[in-house]
Amino acid sequence: MDLSYLVLLLCPLMLIFMFFIMKGMHGKNGHSEQHKSDAIELKKNMEKLMEQNEILAKEIESMKRNR
Repeated sequence: MDLSYLVLLLCPLMLIFMFFIMKGMHGKNGHSEQHKSDAIELKKNMEKLMEQNEILAKEIESMKRNR
């Protein structure tokens, strides 16, 4: 029995299936807005941590010099 026609049908069916999955992944704009606000919050937290890191590095250097 020749199954080559099944392979020809499988390709477009997989394409349609992947299209619907990807469409669902991009979803609603509310999620992207939430991701943007999360990214902004993470950036602010990262800046605070970098500032704290600089302060601690200076304190460590100061303590090393005073030994």
